[in-house]
Parts: sequence; structure tokens; C-alpha cells
Amino acid sequence: MGIFELVALALAIIAFRRTSGITTLNGRLAELEREVAELRRGLGGTGARQEESPAEPLARADGPSATDEAPSRDAVEAPLASPVDVTPADGGTVSPPPPPAPRRPPIDWERWIGVQGAAVLGGSVLALAGLLFFRYSIEHGLIPPTVRVIIATLTGLACVAAPERPWRTRYPDAANALAGAGIVILYAAFWAAKERYDLIGLGPAFALMTLVTAAGCLLAVRHASLSIAVLGLVGGFLTPFLLAGDADNPIGLFGYILLLDVALLVVARRRNWPLLGLLSLVATALYQALWIGLRMTPERSFTGLVILGVFAVLFAASLRSSPTGSGERWLPAQAGGVLLPFAFAVYFALDVRLGPHLYPLAALLLLLSGAAAWTGRAQGRSWIGTGAAAATVGIVAVWLVTRSLTPALAWEAAFASLALAAVFHGFVEIDRSCADLDGPAAAGMVSAVGLLVAGIAASILQRNLPPWPWLVAWLGLGALLLRHGSFPGRAFLQMVAGAGIGVGLGVLHTAHGGEPAFPAWPVYLGVMLAIAVVMQGVAIARASAPGYRQAEEGAALLALFVLLSLGHVPPPIDAPLLFASILVFGVLVALTQTRIGAGDGYLAATIATAVVHSGWTLFGDVVDQANVAAVLALQCAAVVLFTLWPLAAGRRFGRALGAWRGAALAGPAWFLALRELFVRCFGDRAIGVLPIALGALALVAASRSRDRWAVDDPMRRSVLAWLAAIALGFVSVAIPLQLEKSWMTIGWALEACAVALLWRRLDHPGLKYFAVALAALVTARLTLNHAVLGYYPRPAWRIVNWLLYTYLVPAAALVGAARVFAPAELARLRPWERNELTKRGVAPATVVTGLGAVLVTFVWINLAIADWFGAGPHLVLSFQRLPARDLSTSIAWALYALVLLGIGMARATVGLRWLSLGFLVLTIGKVFLYDLGELRDLYRVMSLLGLAASLILVSFAYQRFIFRNTTEEER
Repeated sequence: MGIFELVALALAIIAFRRTSGITTLNGRLAELEREVAELRRGLGGTGARQEESPAEPLARADGPSATDEAPSRDAVEAPLASPVDVTPADGGTVSPPPPPAPRRPPIDWERWIGVQGAAVLGGSVLALAGLLFFRYSIEHGLIPPTVRVIIATLTGLACVAAPERPWRTRYPDAANALAGAGIVILYAAFWAAKERYDLIGLGPAFALMTLVTAAGCLLAVRHASLSIAVLGLVGGFLTPFLLAGDADNPIGLFGYILLLDVALLVVARRRNWPLLGLLSLVATALYQALWIGLRMTPERSFTGLVILGVFAVLFAASLRSSPTGSGERWLPAQAGGVLLPFAFAVYFALDVRLGPHLYPLAALLLLLSGAAAWTGRAQGRSWIGTGAAAATVGIVAVWLVTRSLTPALAWEAAFASLALAAVFHGFVEIDRSCADLDGPAAAGMVSAVGLLVAGIAASILQRNLPPWPWLVAWLGLGALLLRHGSFPGRAFLQMVAGAGIGVGLGVLHTAHGGEPAFPAWPVYLGVMLAIAVVMQGVAIARASAPGYRQAEEGAALLALFVLLSLGHVPPPIDAPLLFASILVFGVLVALTQTRIGAGDGYLAATIATAVVHSGWTLFGDVVDQANVAAVLALQCAAVVLFTLWPLAAGRRFGRALGAWRGAALAGPAWFLALRELFVRCFGDRAIGVLPIALGALALVAASRSRDRWAVDDPMRRSVLAWLAAIALGFVSVAIPLQLEKSWMTIGWALEACAVALLWRRLDHPGLKYFAVALAALVTARLTLNHAVLGYYPRPAWRIVNWLLYTYLVPAAALVGAARVFAPAELARLRPWERNELTKRGVAPATVVTGLGAVLVTFVWINLAIADWFGAGPHLVLSFQRLPARDLSTSIAWALYALVLLGIGMARATVGLRWLSLGFLVLTIGKVFLYDLGELRDLYRVMSLLGLAASLILVSFAYQRFIFRNTTEEER
């Protein structure tokens, strides 16, 4: 089977399928006519019983009918036309039952196959015969080209004109099929006259094609025949494919398709045939794909873009509105007409052979974006505009990552991004009253945010470019977002704008600072500072607007992201300028949070500034000896500023606990950096002055804040607890800091005890849990951290050395904390703290701190014994067999168990007594499982004697002090 047979068979199948809708309508019309005829016969016959109307049962409920005569036709139809409400005796209203669902008439298969099917198949076969004869005459040269065209033209005209009279009235389906076949033949004849035989010029050919198309459209409209329209569409679109050969004339090809589409869309709108519009779109897109993918060269890429734009405008303009009640049916053609060209635009963005410039593709995207946004607004389908915005962002992003940009191309991309986002934002301005993200708001947001993100990502990949094109694009997109965020329900976009610009500013100098095209860092720093200050002014200008808080948050996010990006600065670095700029951006964040009373934001500003300062001080080799004093002064100023800031803010932070937490944590956040700078500047002889000064600063803040709230206000208690706890912590660190060795661990332990004492004065649960956390940290560090043994050289003295105070001072502090918690912890428990353990008298904080003291002391005992018998420069835990050391360890464990037992009995503490028994069991296990097998001679005897003495003493103690009363009662 050749290509002509295949095409004809496809024509037959398509035509056969497209007439199914008409067949169904005709069948339903015939069924309705039969039902009306039967109803009329029933109404006119004598003695025929009428069906009860929906109102009759309700009427008969009140009594018998007044007459049994058949009602008139109007009486029968009236209840069907308007339901009647019947009012019962109680005054209520009874609605008639709902009408039955209309019954779908059965399909008249005989009529469907014998009439419509045969007619359509006959027309298709006739068209096939014409095409086959046409091909045969060409292959064998039987008929000259001119005669071939004339015969084909006359045949087509005969097929179109013959069924008009007298077939049209009696056999409309057959007439429509024959007319459709004639349209196909005429298309083939006129196309062959121009492209195959060059008998006529381009102008006459187009005129004749236009005339055929117009005739087919008029016939379809006149006879309301979708089959003629579909056959005309198929013939019109297949003719170039079948007869064009190797010719490549895109202007002629798509000019012809444009005229064909115009005619078909007019018919589709006139007769409300959305299927016809959709088929035109699909066929047009197929031709576009074939030509762009197979025939288009880089030199003709502009032609391809123009073709896509023209057809997009055509479908957008012709499908701008839907007939009443058929909007959903037109939606595929409407949306596809403006969204499908974006798929071709992706191809243009991916293929770098089509040229380096963006502006031709950007022009197409501008056209498509405007058409999509306009169509979505006209149809009330906002997702069309949103889809176009997302596609635009994706296409621009693809273009950015597939090209190696020059400064000129970067400017091109910047202005294109701004123009594309402005198109969608223009529709936002038109419909600014839409609530939240209804209407075009989503498209405006997607375009601006998406292009901003795409630009930031592309700026990372593109090397050796000046930052100015990116900055212009981001500032413009940010301005659109700020404007958009001023509309109701969209204030959050101001935060997105601030965050996006801040990230972009930071990314540029982080990724490209130091490159030849990048400006000197002080210049760029000035640009960032100017932008941050302008953003602050924009936020202040919106002080009376509904989205004022979000505007301030946007300004804060911009400054915060720039601040964090200053953790990486290209060399050379002026240390005082760097630390001063970090502080300035931290102050800008704090200013925004102060104006809106956001305590948590102020806390974030404090921590972020301290982290960046500390990172450069501790890990960045930028502070030399010449500027260490200046950097130390800057960081001291930062601590004082952020600690006292809430005091100077007046009532703005009145109930914002986060701000006071920031003030309290300023000293600890900068402490390590300040210690490093202090030692480099003044040495470590007076290092204890630093924590004392920081503690005094926290105490000043606590003292000045006492009168801000009533004495019984929980806010007052919380603020004082935070500030006082920090002050005590610094004071407790001052002394161990002078000891050098393990000063941090000792300081934590002392601070845990100090915070426990503060908790006794200020009943705040946060103080208790802070002390417990410190105790747990100290315990873990001294019992589980094996690296502690290698921090310092092994001491020359035994027992009395740095191990003694490193372990026993924290143990004593933990004991002190436990004794502070024990008397009042259970009485002060909040309802949310109570559980099954507390109901049994277990005080969690007391248990944690006391257990930590016991474990730390036990570890020190073992380390002291290991140090006594050890050798070498560092203390090492060895498991080699040393009888004297092993015997000493067993005896020490037993004695420690006895001491714990004595303390537990003296203080009537069940927990300590159980701990002593646990250590005693541990000692028993060691003696029997280890000592008896490894120790020899007197060492074994002494180990057993020590264990025996311990057990006897334990037994005596329990009988004497614990179970004495019980024994006497039993006697």
C-alpha cells in the first residue's frame, strides 16, 4: 500500500470518527420525535388513561378528584413546566419530588452504520479514488499536467456542487461526505498546480487555496456539518505534506497554514466547535515541530521565532472568549494555543547554534507571556498565566546556564529578565484588588521570584563578569516584588525581595571577589551598604501601611544575609574595616527588629554578628599584631552595644523575651574571640579581668532592667534569671581561667553551682535546667572524654596535681548544686514537670547533679592510681598486669563504696546507699573475676582481706544504723 492509500484510509477513519457526535444527536432527535408522537396519540385517544403528573398524588391526598375526565394538554404540561409547592395543614411547605433523570435514548446502530457510516466512508473512498487516479496519471504520463489539474478541479467542484440539490434535503449525511471529499480534491489540485507543475504563481495559488478554504468553511457553517469542517481541515493540512516534495519554503508553507487556521477558527467560533479549534492547533504545532526540528538552520532561527509568535497571537486572539456554557470545552485549545509555543522556546534556548543573543528569544517570550496572561485573565483561568510565568523562568534559566556570557550578554539577560517580569506584573497592577494570590498575582510572583533565583544561580556559574548587570536585574526584580507586596494578602513578598537581594549581594563577592572584572572590595562593600540603607528607608516609609512589619523583616533579611556572607571576603583584607562593616550590618538588622519589637529577630542579629566576628578572630588569619587592639576595641564595643541595646529601646522590647536573651548572650557569644584578642594584646596574666568585666556588664543590665516590670511579673523574673545567670557564669569562670588547665570544664561546673544558687532566689525552671545541662556536660567531659588525659603533660607530683583540682573542684561544685536543689525541688515542680518518678519522691535535678559528682570522683580515684603507678610524659590508662596497682584499685573501690554508704546513712539518702552497694558489687566482681586469677601471694591475700573487711563493715553499718529498729521490734 502506497502513501496515497494510507492517507486516504486515515481520512476515512478520521471522518468516520468525527461524525459520531452528529450521529448521536440525530438519534436522540429521532427518539424525542417518536416520544412526542406517542404522547399526542395518547392524549387524543378515547378512554386512554393519562399518566399522573407529579402534582396529582399531592392533590389526591386531600380528597377524591372532582372529575375523571382526561385533562387538557396544557393541564398535563403545566406541572412539568413549573413545580408546585403544596402547603399542608401545619403551614409547612412540601416540595414536589425531583423530576426523574432524562433517559438516554438507545443508539440506532442500523441508522448509524447505514446512513452516516456509509456516507462518510463513501466520501473518503471517492477522495481516495481521485488521489489514486491522480497519482497514476502522473506516474504513467497519460495526461498532461495542465489537463490533470483541470480534471482534478472539475472533479472537486462537482463533488462540492452536486449534492446541493436535490440530495441535501433528503440525504444530508451523504451530501456532507461528498462535499468534504470535493474539498480535499480541490486542495490537491491547486497545490499541485503551484508546487508540482509550476502552472500558476504563488499569488494565484494562495488565492485559490483561500477560496477553497472559504468554500469549505461556508459549507460547514451553512449546513452545520462538523464532518465537512473536519474533512476540510484534514485535507488542508495533508495537502502540503503529500505534494510538497523536497521544497523548503517556510513563508509559503506557514502563510498557507495561517490562512487555513484563520478560516477554521472562524468556523469553530461561529458554530461552537471547540474540537475544530483544537485540531487546528495540533496540526499547526506538528508542522512547526517538523520544520523547526528538520529544516530550520541557524540563519533562519529568527523566521522560526516569528512563526511561533504569529500563530500564538492568532490562537490567543481568536479564542479570547468562550460561548456561553462551553468554557470547559474550549479550554484545551485556549490554553494550548498560548502555552504550547513555550515548548519550542525551550529548544531555542538549548541549541547554542542558534546564536548567542537572548533578545530574539526574549521578544518571543514577551509576546507569549503577554498573550498567556491576557488569555488567563479573560477566561478567569489564572493558571494559564502562572504556567507561562513558570515556563518563562525555566527558558531563561536554560539559556543562562548553556551560554558563556560576556558583559554585553549579561546586560542583555538583565534587561530581558526585567522586561519579562514586568509583563506579568502589569496584569497584577490591573487586578491589584484580587485577594491573596488569586488572578494574575501568582504569575507575577513566580516570574519575579523565579527570575531572581535563576539570576543568582547563573551568577555563580558565570566567571569574570562585572557585578553590575546582575545587581541591576536583582534590584529591579526586588522592586517589583516590593510593589507587589504592598497589595492585600501579599505582604510576605517584601520579605522574599529582601532575602533574594541579600543572597544575591552575598553570592557575588563570595563567588567572584578578587577576579579581575570584580571591583575592589571596599567599593563593593559601599554598594552593599547603600542598598541595605535604601531598603531600611523603604521599610520606614511604609510605617503606616498594612504590610509594614513584613517590609521591616525584608530589610532585616537583606542585611542579615549580607552580614553572613561577610564570613568570606577576598584578599587583601583590612581587618578593622571588615570587623566594623560586620558590626554595621548587625546594627542594621537590630534596628529593623527594634522598630517592630521583634525580640527573636534581635537575638538572631546578636548571634549572627558574634559568629562572624568570632569566625574571623579564631579561624581567619587576618588580625595581625598591628591592628589587634583596634579589632579588640570593636568587638568590646559590639558586646556593650548588644547587651545594653534593649535598655535603650524603651518599651519596644517590653514583652519580647528574645531581645533580653540576646542581651544576656552577647557576652558569652563574643567571649572566646575576646579571650583570643585579650591574650594577644595583654598576655594571659590578667585574663581573669575579662570574664569579670563581662559579668559586671550583665549585672548592670540586670540592675537597670529591674524596675521595668512589677515585682510579681513573670517577665521580670525571666529577664533577671537570664542576665544574672550569665553574670554568675562569668564570675565562676574568672578563677579557673587563671589556672590554664581545664579552665573551661571547671568554669562550667562552678557555673552550674552558681546557677543553682540563683534558682533558689529566683524560682525560674530555666535556671534549673540550665544548671542540669551544665552538670551533665561536665560529667560527660570528665568521664567519657579520653582526650582529657592528653591535654597536658603528666604532672611531676603525685595526687596533688592538676588532676586533683580538674576533677575534685567540679565534683565539689556538683555536690553543692545537688544540695541546693534537694530541699526545694519537689515543692517547686510545675504541673508539666510532674511524672511517675517525681510522684515517688525522685528529684531529677538533684539526682543528675549528685550522680555526676559521684561518677567524677570515682574517675579521679582511678586516674590518680594510674598516675601513681604510671610512667612516661603523658598519663595513659594501661591494662597490663601490675599487682600493686590492681590491689590498690580494688581497695580504693571498696573504700569509696564505704564512704558513699556512710554519707548515705548520715543523710538518710536511699540513692547514695544504693550507689554504694553498686560499687561494692563492682568491687566483688573485680576481686573474684580478676584479682584471684592474676594476683599472687600476699597481693591476693590482701585483696581478699580488704574485700572481707569492707563487707563486714557494710553489714555492721546496715544492722547498726538502718535496720536496728526493725530487729528490735522482731525481738
